[in-house]
Amino acid sequence: MTPPRARSGSGPLRLGSGERRLDHDDDCPLFSERLEEHLVALSRGERPRSGRFCGHCYTPMSPERARCAHCGEEASSGRRPVSSVPEEVMAMLRRQRKTERAWVTGYAYLGLGLAIVGGLALVLGLPPLRENLLGATVTYALVLIIGGRAAAGLLGGGVGDRQGYERARSRLLSEWEEWLLRRDAGPGAGGGVPEAERPERAPDA
Repeated sequence: MTPPRARSGSGPLRLGSGERRLDHDDDCPLFSERLEEHLVALSRGERPRSGRFCGHCYTPMSPERARCAHCGEEASSGRRPVSSVPEEVMAMLRRQRKTERAWVTGYAYLGLGLAIVGGLALVLGLPPLRENLLGATVTYALVLIIGGRAAAGLLGGGVGDRQGYERARSRLLSEWEEWLLRRDAGPGAGGGVPEAERPERAPDA
């Protein structure tokens, strides 16, 4: 069974941490909102690693659910649910978030730098400010505080956010295709432990 494409067009989503998630419209089902929330909480030690996850996109699934709500994979006729998310999939998320942070931070610093240079150009280019130290100081401080914050937010949260997401998404698509080849190569390829293969807990003596 070939799962349907990842859902898109529902507008920006938000993680539990308040971070904005951008939509995607491609054949890679990573990362659903629930999966990303789970992995973030797992990295903070707030959730256990074991559970029940879709065998294709690794979105968390309740015990009674027979079909993944995110990618549409059937638990009975498709890939069986697994008890944990593979380490490589978790590493993909870490790399994606690292790339996105780098672009957002870089553009934010660019906005701050433009405010610094623009403020200097303003106070040095206007004769009334060149001749008034107090006025120049106040003006420059306002440009840094207001203009720097606005420019950093506009470039970092706007341009950097989008550019970072697109770069990270492009890399994720390549990694996902490579992962599918390894995962579907056969048993032991690292696709996660199917539910039925979880080791049973030994009875207490």
